[in-house]
Amino acid sequence: MSDLLENPEHWLKRAEEARTIAEGLNDPEARLMMLGVARTYDTLAVRAEQRAWPKPGPLDPVPRK
Repeated sequence: MSDLLENPEHWLKRAEEARTIAEGLNDPEARLMMLGVARTYDTLAVRAEQRAWPKPGPLDPVPRK
């Protein structure tokens, strides 16, 4: 289960599924709710991707701008 939580592709797929469902809904309120679900899945994908990035250690050089 934790593998899914750390997998951005999983969340992006779920977001696309939610958008597909939203397209088929006739009720505008229900459609907006499903699009909100899709945005939440997009956010989870971004967070999963960020967790995969290596964290700088105490001896890593500080990036210069």
